Amino acid sequence: MQWTKSDVIQYLPEKSYVDTLLIPLIPFNPAAEEQMVHQAFQRELNQIFMNVIEKEFRGRIFLSPDYYYLHGGIEEELERVNEWVDRFSEQPYQYIFLFTFDPKWKKIERELNGNLIWIPGMKDGNIQSTEIQSFVKEQADQITELIQGYW
Repeated sequence: MQWTKSDVIQYLPEKSYVDTLLIPLIPFNPAAEEQMVHQAFQRELNQIFMNVIEKEFRGRIFLSPDYYYLHGGIEEELERVNEWVDRFSEQPYQYIFLFTFDPKWKKIERELNGNLIWIPGMKDGNIQSTEIQSFVKEQADQITELIQGYW
C-alpha cells in the first residue's frame, strides 16, 4: 500500500494486517548543482525499488511518503527521521525499514529507531536499460528475502 488516497482508505480498516512500513530516504540539495542529476537519478532508482517491493508484499507493507533530507550532515537528520519513525509506530507497525543508497546512514544505523536497508546504488544510467533493470531485480529479490527474515 502506498501513500495515496485510495490506498490509505483501504489501509485504515485493514491496518491490523499491515505490520511493515518502508520509508525511502532521499538526499536532496538544490544548491549543489553538480549533484542534482545524481540525486534525481537516485530518487528515481529508489522509487523503482519501492514500487517493486511494495507490489511484492501488497497488503502487508505500507510505503510511506519519501523522506527528503539535505545531503551532507546525516547526524543532524537523526532526530527528525526518528520522529518520523516514532509517529508511524503509533499505527502500529511491528517492522519499520528505512531504505537508502546513501552510505552515510550506515554510520548512525544503531541510533535509528528502524531497520536500515542500505544497498550501494548506481551513480548514473538509463532507468530503462537492461543493466539497471537487472540490478533492480537482483537487489529487490535480496531485499524481499531480508524483510521476510524479520517476519
